[in-house]
Amino acid sequence: MDKNLKKLPLGAVRPTGWLLDQMKLMNSLQKRLGALQGLVRGGEWEGGENFPRYIRGVVLLAAAMDDKALRDKAASCVQTLLNSGKEGGDFGPVGNRALSPKIEAIKALLSYRELLEYYDMPGGERVMSFLKRFFKHQFNNFGVNPCWYNSRARLLDEIVAMEAVYRDSDKEWLHDLGEKLRDECTEWFKLSEKFPYKKPASKYVSPKALKRLEKTVAAYEKAGDSQPRKLKPFTPELVAKQWKKQTAAVETNGVNIAKAVKYPATYGRFIGDDSLKNLSLKLIKQVMKYHGTPAGMFTCDLHLAGASPSRGIDVQAAVEMIESLVEVIRETGDHACADMLERIVFNLIPAACFADCSAVQDIVLINQTEASRNRSLPGGEAEFANAFLTKKLSRGAIAALSAYPLYLQAACLVKNDELNFFTYTPCTMDLSVDGKTIVLSEKTGYPFRNTVVFKVEQASGETEVKINFRVPKNTSMQVISGGQVVASGTREISVKCVLRTGSTFMLKLGIPLTIEDNEDGTVSLFKGNLLMSYKLPFDASVDPADRRVINCNFAKKWNITPLLSRRMPGGVRTLYESETTVVHDFTSQPFSYDSPPFELQIRAKNVLNWDYDVNGFSQIPRRPEFSEESLERTFIPFGCSLLHIAQFPKCNK
Repeated sequence: MDKNLKKLPLGAVRPTGWLLDQMKLMNSLQKRLGALQGLVRGGEWEGGENFPRYIRGVVLLAAAMDDKALRDKAASCVQTLLNSGKEGGDFGPVGNRALSPKIEAIKALLSYRELLEYYDMPGGERVMSFLKRFFKHQFNNFGVNPCWYNSRARLLDEIVAMEAVYRDSDKEWLHDLGEKLRDECTEWFKLSEKFPYKKPASKYVSPKALKRLEKTVAAYEKAGDSQPRKLKPFTPELVAKQWKKQTAAVETNGVNIAKAVKYPATYGRFIGDDSLKNLSLKLIKQVMKYHGTPAGMFTCDLHLAGASPSRGIDVQAAVEMIESLVEVIRETGDHACADMLERIVFNLIPAACFADCSAVQDIVLINQTEASRNRSLPGGEAEFANAFLTKKLSRGAIAALSAYPLYLQAACLVKNDELNFFTYTPCTMDLSVDGKTIVLSEKTGYPFRNTVVFKVEQASGETEVKINFRVPKNTSMQVISGGQVVASGTREISVKCVLRTGSTFMLKLGIPLTIEDNEDGTVSLFKGNLLMSYKLPFDASVDPADRRVINCNFAKKWNITPLLSRRMPGGVRTLYESETTVVHDFTSQPFSYDSPPFELQIRAKNVLNWDYDVNGFSQIPRRPEFSEESLERTFIPFGCSLLHIAQFPKCNK
């Protein structure tokens, strides 16, 4: 009997419909990024973390889209990683001795090996041998070659690859290495038990101290003879001393936390301790309580930033969170994690991109009245603030390549020949149930539409199977077969059915408009897990100082709020006047401002004292004042907007 849910093999789930359209746009983005300088020079790995992150995006897109040209490109890129190997098992980019680029490369290589395995292509053994040699090198030299700062905080990111090598070679020393990594890594397990960072990171480490620290770390991580002579020798003693000064910096870093969410679950799976997965759920709950946003991701620009809607969310951290949530869902089956996953993918990732994915933000805000380099985020960590970037190897653009393929991995998880659907998305999947092969298609416009149709396109026989359907947050669901409702529910539905070629069944979802209270006392509007944003015209222009930067500004006043009724029994909030829904056709750019899949007309009031703070960001007033008159305003899905107003002061009629 299987203890854990299992993901389908990489390549076994292929997008169709709107998701395929979105991945095609991401594929165009990767072509533009791949043509830029900064990843490879003279055939050698140059781009630090950027290059392996880019490779992994190419590999995941190649697997999802079943694209031979992408597979060939992935093979060429991976060869550059393999060529960076050194005698003894170590490897890495030119001029950089940090561990974090190697960690990203390990993940890219593991994904590539899975791709080769699915297509029964040669090369997988070489990749596994390469990984095994590196882990052995790390085991033999641990403590001799010290690491610190973000590299040390991310040591447990290696565990999934170590688990794969262990399954392949059964080397017990890998468990010993895992213990060493756990002991040397940031105390994420302890942090999960009692989360200390309940305020923005600036309360624990000043921006000036953070910049000095990052400058010092960068100087030591730069390999070669060009290092300043005044630097002390890079010894374990120096690292141990410095590490104590870095705790708050690494533990409040958004990417580090997003990665760490999965560590208890993945490490517990590796060593056989099933109880550790609960620490992953605790860490998620704590960080979202104090820094969460309605888009399903915590603020971090680039460090923890509190619950204000005018603080940023790092896109790279959001993609890391997608991966972590998939792993946690795999171990726990937690429905709240699946809702978070959908909210990040349906809202945050598309909102970070132009409709055609030609420009991408590094930082997204929930309330964002201006996307430009003119507004420096508190701490000033983001190089281009929250502007859109094009023709640049930006962290947001490179990370975004992996977002949709990672999300696709949660479409169907298998356990003991049971099928578990945690997300719903247009795709075709290859399944193996009770020894029989099945090709199952899923046709849906969800989350923009309310039906999901499953059809068995091919089956090698006839088999009875139990299927478990997660019901998304704030929705109800009916399972329909043969024109009859066979089951319904609001949390999870389990049915047994016989699958044979031509079998069909349908899900019908009830997705009302809901109003959710946020931690800061504001409210947000949802259709299922689609966050709704006020639709306003905007101006976009190329920054005259740097043509890679595109600035956007609202063209009209943005300070409105929906008119609510009094809170009803049971704590439910409703609009004072029911919304009007206007449905539009799907286009090849589903997250489009000009042609969103649907719009809502909602009665709203102006907020008279809602204005900018001293930094130029929209600051929601503690005691809002409202206009007497109310007018209908248009709201669209958050992902369809480039500028957003999605958290509102409460206005009760």
